[in-house]
Amino acid sequence: MRTPQLFTLLVFLAVASCQNKKETFEEPDVESLRAEVKPTEVLTAIAQQKDFELRVNASGILSAAQEVQVTFQTGGYLQELNIKNGQRVTAGQVLAQLENSKEVLALERAKASYASSKVNYDNDSISFGSSLTQVIRDNLRAKNGLVNAEIAIKEAQLNLDNTILEAPISGIVTALEQQKGNLVNSDALCKIYNPNSLVLTAKVLESDYAHLKTGLKADIYPLAFRDKVFSSTLVEIDPSVDENGMVSLKLKIDNPQGLLPGMNANAVVRVPQNENIIVPREALVMKSGRSVIFTLEDGLAKWKYVETGMDNGVEIEVKDGLKDGDIVIVSNNMQLAHDARVKQVSNSIESNN
Repeated sequence: MRTPQLFTLLVFLAVASCQNKKETFEEPDVESLRAEVKPTEVLTAIAQQKDFELRVNASGILSAAQEVQVTFQTGGYLQELNIKNGQRVTAGQVLAQLENSKEVLALERAKASYASSKVNYDNDSISFGSSLTQVIRDNLRAKNGLVNAEIAIKEAQLNLDNTILEAPISGIVTALEQQKGNLVNSDALCKIYNPNSLVLTAKVLESDYAHLKTGLKADIYPLAFRDKVFSSTLVEIDPSVDENGMVSLKLKIDNPQGLLPGMNANAVVRVPQNENIIVPREALVMKSGRSVIFTLEDGLAKWKYVETGMDNGVEIEVKDGLKDGDIVIVSNNMQLAHDARVKQVSNSIESNN
């Protein structure tokens, strides 16, 4: 019968056909496939050999290092008021004056009394002629009331001076609440502060105390000026810890133009450490529990294991695995693989100075 023979022939031809197909199958070109994948756009930074800066965060309130309360030494009605809040004044400038007609009369009376005593003294002195000695002069001054008259003039002049208020320092007027005609006493009329002497009184964690010393530089970030940074110097550290575990310090602002006492601000105190390779914190990723940084070389991401050191929240110290000048990838690096194609975008960044 021919049927089995025909079936066997068909099976043989089918097997042969499959073998021919396997023989003509070509393995895919990995490099060609890789070239077809769109490169990942990344930001980069330059690894730099420099001092690592530990950054201590602080917050507080601005105040004037030189500020005085301006007060009258006596009370009375405010006859003249020559200032207003925000006005700049110079030392010795007359700020205000009380009604002082009584004090003026008292001074005139004292001067008249002195003049009368002086006439009597001069007349008595003439009678002694050439025998007038210093002892006799002193006795005549006391006898004619000249000493008391001189004291009365000084006292009357002092009382008159106390009705006139002068600026003790140059600066800006603040906290003025009185107006002309008010009855005032010896309470403060206003305050005057030196706008060039602003300091930030801030607090830091006691754990940061050991890192701090006077002379360190700090950046001030006022809440009122979010786009401005003011440089400052650490000038004072309170050697005590409060009940909240905080240490108080003072930062003198180098150029406080535009700032006002009472403003809230944050600060970052820069504490230089040892020199090493420094990169932005964003460059570091964790792969299988190990620290990895991708570098950019010839359009490819290179996977590099690194040993890291200190971390200030902005930059990290790299002890091993990178060299000065390496281009490190700081964005879209979580999903990268070794030798992945990447494209450096134009707005790449540099490691902070």
